[in-house]
Amino acid sequence: MRIVRPDSRWWVLLPEGKGRAGPVCLQGLALRCGYRICEVCAELDCGARYLHLVFVRDVGMPPKRWMRAERMVVARRELERGRSPDEVAAVLGFACVRTFRREFIALHKVPPSAYQRERCGQMTGDAVDGDRRAG
Repeated sequence: MRIVRPDSRWWVLLPEGKGRAGPVCLQGLALRCGYRICEVCAELDCGARYLHLVFVRDVGMPPKRWMRAERMVVARRELERGRSPDEVAAVLGFACVRTFRREFIALHKVPPSAYQRERCGQMTGDAVDGDRRAG
């Protein structure tokens, strides 16, 4: 198995005989699997250790770190499209909005609602609630 990035997307190239035709889009696979390594491994028919080795070799970081960063790329895109932080948290499979908010702040240093306002100039009810919690 190899992971390549010939353009703006990452692709998993599986060895022949794995039952899949052609490369698999890693971003789409991660989203479908809820950013869970065990589910990605099941889809690719490989073990977690092997996936880790392939990721470090081909991507330059462990799969868990890549999936966390990729999840936030999708979160930013969805916020910029006008989805509320509650909706984004649900779509990306976070256990609750609070967990999503904590992850977003850890990476971007601002709450999702503030990011959305700064990037889009939008003010939603969720943004106001987020500001009250941030104090």
